[in-house]
Amino acid sequence: MKKILMSLLLLGCSAAMSHAQMPAAVQRNLPSIIENFNINKSNDKLAFWYAISDVDGDGINEFSVADYSKEFIACYKADKDGAQRIRTIPTGNIDWKQLFYIYSQEGRDASLDITLKHRPLFLNDIKIAKNRFTTDNETWLTEGVDVGKMKRTYNRIIFKPHIGNAKFVSEKATGRNGLFTFALTDAAMAKKMFRGYSDYQATPFIVPEAWLKDHNVLNYTRWLNGEKEKSASSDVIRLINGFYGNKRVIATKWLASCPINERDFYMVLFAPENGVGLMSMVCIAEGEVVSVYNDWMELSQDNNYTLSGLDYDEEIFFFAPQIMAMVATPAGLELYVRWNSLEGMHYSIWREMNQNWIQIQDDYQYLQAW
Repeated sequence: MKKILMSLLLLGCSAAMSHAQMPAAVQRNLPSIIENFNINKSNDKLAFWYAISDVDGDGINEFSVADYSKEFIACYKADKDGAQRIRTIPTGNIDWKQLFYIYSQEGRDASLDITLKHRPLFLNDIKIAKNRFTTDNETWLTEGVDVGKMKRTYNRIIFKPHIGNAKFVSEKATGRNGLFTFALTDAAMAKKMFRGYSDYQATPFIVPEAWLKDHNVLNYTRWLNGEKEKSASSDVIRLINGFYGNKRVIATKWLASCPINERDFYMVLFAPENGVGLMSMVCIAEGEVVSVYNDWMELSQDNNYTLSGLDYDEEIFFFAPQIMAMVATPAGLELYVRWNSLEGMHYSIWREMNQNWIQIQDDYQYLQAW
């Protein structure tokens, strides 16, 4: 496990990579750009990389997208009215980055997004029996959060399909940081909301009531941290195998199922090919694969490890997302997740855009060195 935990430096750093600002035109048009790029592409050629650069020398940055192998590259001029593909593509020393992390790598304009404008905050110190739920500004780095407004208006705690009225209880200074504690206004609601969950298994989040206008929390079942893991059935593996062009599946793990939209989520590990491994979060709906998060990994010469030292086997599922809420929105289905990283825990929102999943918000809690 030490070897695993000391490997995902790229993932562990994603919360601190917000150096530049994503062009507003790209943010507005990203869903249509991804959809345009993915049309008629096989699963292994879906959008994976992006670059922001001036490819045609007009002094204005264009937005480029590529598949993992960069066999297909497309470049778009984006403005408030849409995104137009151009013939020119980037050449030379281009800074390609993983599309999944674009919101944290480039920053974003929260006011343009139906979710980010409300800045959901994960509650990462949970005391169910005492009806106390705490968030700390060391985790969310104060970025995009008006503390005064938070204390006045954040009044709904969300966990799975449950929505509980909440109130601000207390603030405690911890050095230069602060701990902000909330409680459900009906203390008895805690038993209902977290039935079957211990403190360490649950990570709810808190939002202002206005968040509910465009967000519909869904009822679903999920794998619970500490439970026996479940593998995909042979029928599901056949679906996945067919979608991935008969790539051999070597391990699977069921994550969650949502009856109302007929969604099932699995982590899937594929056999290495040409020194490259692939782990994917696969979403199945109505008997077909509809969206994926592909995580390609270069491997060592014997294919047993990634170049950063990860064991390339089912232990890698240690980093799988634990889904705390599944939310339908006009911008796409959202998963509110926590996932293990280098020396701590990420609290993230993942959004479905066409066949891709994009991480639109990411907070990080440092725990300890392993």
